[in-house]
This record gives sequence, structure tokens and C-alpha cells, in this order.
Amino acid sequence: MLCQICKKKEVTITFTKIVGVQKTEIHLCKDCAPFFSDKFSIFPLPQFDINDLLAGLLNAIDLYHKEEGIIAGKEVKCSNCQLTYDEFKRSGKLGCSVCYRDFREQLTPLLRRLHGNSEHVGKIPQHSKSKLNKIRKIKQLRKELQELVLEEEYEKAAKIRDEILKLEGALKKKNAK
Repeated sequence: MLCQICKKKEVTITFTKIVGVQKTEIHLCKDCAPFFSDKFSIFPLPQFDINDLLAGLLNAIDLYHKEEGIIAGKEVKCSNCQLTYDEFKRSGKLGCSVCYRDFREQLTPLLRRLHGNSEHVGKIPQHSKSKLNKIRKIKQLRKELQELVLEEEYEKAAKIRDEILKLEGALKKKNAK
């Protein structure tokens, strides 16, 4: 579906306004949405800084941990750029790509709270799509395999195992290129 304003780009946002029994919808692309959101809303949208939002969420998580008796104790620091978790909480910005790995334990609940998931499920580049789909399929099949083994469904488990090996082989072949 095309944007109702520019009629050029694909729709990414739909605004719905319900007053009484009358429902009004407008479909917009990501470029037209910021200009139209204030006009479509009854209430003015507050201006906020994403860093303040992240800092507030992180402080709430810390408060929760203190209430539950969980003590962080040691200072977590990135092994590459030496950014501490406290510095990240203050700035809302990670220092490098290694920070994601080193702060994984602290970031996972934050990402789940912000996005509803800690794994990326949005758009992916065309050249990575088949590889990522195979990796996801392998994860799903491994879960199925574990369940089948627990249920002692060994014949079905063997078929799943073979499918996993086939997908892994295809991935290795593609990576070798």
C-alpha cells in the first residue's frame, strides 16, 4: 500500500483516530509520518530524549534488582573500549560492538522491555536473508529435536537431526565461498 500523502513510498505507519463510533485511519510512509503525527493527535506529543528514556529504564531495573536482593557487586566493563555499565547508563550509548557481548546479561532484559524481544525480527538485508532464515530454522529444529527426544519419538527425531545437518552443511558451503 502506498502512502496517502506522497503516494510514492510504501506505508510503514498507520494512524487510527476513534471519536465516538467514527474511526479515521491514515496510512503514511516513514518520511511523511513525523510531519503528520502532531496534526492527527488530539494531545500534543511530549518531546523527550532517548538517552533520558534509557537512563530511566536502567535505573528502574537497578531498583528492581536491589529490591529483590540481587547485588551486582562487581563493576562490569567492556573488554575492548573499557566503557563501564554505569557510564552506559548515564549516556545511553554503547562504546563499541563488543559492548553488546560484554553487557549481554544487563542488556537482554532492557531490550525485552523496550522492544518486546531481545532478538532482531525486523528488516534484514537481502544478501543476508537466506543465511539468517537457515540459522533461525536450525534453532527451531533443535528445539523440536529436544522435545522429540524427551517424548522418546526417536524416528521423528532422526529425521529432524538429518534436516539440521543438511541445513548446517548448506551454511558451511555458503560460508566457504
